[in-house]
Amino acid sequence: MDSEHRHELKTNELAESLAHLPELIKKNVNMIIGVILIIVGLITWPMFNKMNKKKEMAEQSEITQTIQMLEKDVHKVLQVPAEDAQAKTEALNTLLINADALLDRASGIEKPDLAALAYIKAAQAIRTELHLRPEVDADRLETQIQKAKDAYQKAFETADTATCKAMAQFGLGLCSEELGQTAQATEIYQQIIDEESYKPTVFPTLAQKRIDGVEDNVETFNFAKVPLIVEEPALETAEPPIVVIPQEAAEVAIEPTVKETTATEAATVEPEQAVEETTEPQAEKQ
Repeated sequence: MDSEHRHELKTNELAESLAHLPELIKKNVNMIIGVILIIVGLITWPMFNKMNKKKEMAEQSEITQTIQMLEKDVHKVLQVPAEDAQAKTEALNTLLINADALLDRASGIEKPDLAALAYIKAAQAIRTELHLRPEVDADRLETQIQKAKDAYQKAFETADTATCKAMAQFGLGLCSEELGQTAQATEIYQQIIDEESYKPTVFPTLAQKRIDGVEDNVETFNFAKVPLIVEEPALETAEPPIVVIPQEAAEVAIEPTVKETTATEAATVEPEQAVEETTEPQAEKQ
């Protein structure tokens, strides 16, 4: 067989294969599409994975910066002099605004634990604002604590890890405690202690301390009245009072007074005294 004849045979085979190609594609269309998708996935997956990691890192960095901003806001409130009421109010309002902004941002975070952490930190900032405000009425206290409770509850429902869940549940106990609901707070703390998944965390120990503290806080202390003691004047006794003479006066009183007799005074001695002086020797002589 010469080369020309072989070339004609190959051409006929190729033409025959091309003629049957649409039929082959139609029969194996599903397999062909699957293979194409696998190839596209292998090419594009590293690109999407890299983009996703960059997005998560950017999101995490943004949330971290927002949390740090809240901590700075708290520090600014503490630095304001107590007598500057207006500056303190403005700093507290700024803290509350940033906390609300973090709450809104947390709802759009895709990573569960990061979203839970954002809810928890926002709730902590809301509670801290109440503690740092000089005067808080009952309505404001209830409103703000309820907002913090809602944030802790969302964090508890969103979190994946035991640490974030325990942290959120512990915050719920603190909110109940601040509203005076000591029985409810104790129940929440006991749930934290009993939860097996929380054992490796620090929150069971903290919950036990809070339970002990709640019992101390609800205990009523009755202070005994101190009787008023009235000192009565001392009764007079028959003994004469002891008079204390000052040091200088005592020295003057003890010192003897020596009176010098002058010649004129000696000359004016009474006659009776002179007779007594002269008769005494005569009686001795007899």
